[in-house]
Amino acid sequence: MAKLITTDTQLRSHLPNIIASVKGETPFIERLALFLDLAEDWVKTSFTSETTFNTICGYTDSNPLKVLTARLVVADALRRAIPSLDIVLSPNGFAVVNTSNLAPASKPRVDRLIGSMLSHRDDCIAALLPGLVGASSSSKDALLAENWLTSSQADFFGATLFPDLRIVDAVGGATGSKWDRYLELRPQVIDLEASLAEEWFSPELMSALRSETLRGDLTEKRSDIVRQVKAQVVGYLRSGSFNSRRLADIVNFIRLNAESFEEWHKSETAKLFAPPVFRNDRKASGYFF
Repeated sequence: MAKLITTDTQLRSHLPNIIASVKGETPFIERLALFLDLAEDWVKTSFTSETTFNTICGYTDSNPLKVLTARLVVADALRRAIPSLDIVLSPNGFAVVNTSNLAPASKPRVDRLIGSMLSHRDDCIAALLPGLVGASSSSKDALLAENWLTSSQADFFGATLFPDLRIVDAVGGATGSKWDRYLELRPQVIDLEASLAEEWFSPELMSALRSETLRGDLTEKRSDIVRQVKAQVVGYLRSGSFNSRRLADIVNFIRLNAESFEEWHKSETAKLFAPPVFRNDRKASGYFF
């Protein structure tokens, strides 16, 4: 049973151009109940975690994070429900709902509505993710963020330097759902970041930068490095190659700012950029005159 959207009034507040139910009609929330349950489960599994979702449900209806989560749930529920809302099962088979005043919408219009719900859902996802790590400084939101950051959902988004949907716009060329495109790009980004970590920046530093990016507490110098590394990943996704000269510049900056990048300087990767200096020894078999 849905926990976030529990009344017909709540549901209708998130839906434009909906005709009020009349006496004797099934309330819209009852018709959408199954889809609301599915949407809430999807939001909990994919984004918030069970604990964080329950916390959000306990907020007042005017709380911005609760409003945003409710919009996400309704958008996904309606996206799922639209194809079947005007279909009924009669004793003689399936039929299309119709009245003397209203005619069924054409398929193109229904498709546009589904696409609109999909786009609205993706916009809600993009806005929700930053809110989960604390959009304000209130102690309530800080506690929610602390709990969320220990969840498997936070681990999922913190596995790259791109813990939100902005990479989709950065890479460009996407059509359809931004969320689906993000899921498509994510494994590629993980692989590219692993290569950069092994050859240039060290797994230790990259891991720390990912955590700080997710929490939003990067220092100025580390934020600048993250920005440049992300640009390299986006560049590779666009063109299929890294800019080696720029990567060398980034490493050089890290080398010259040891106090800000201790993880790198203590790593095995750092040794790749500090080969041993040759010293001529008279006792050595390879002594040169």
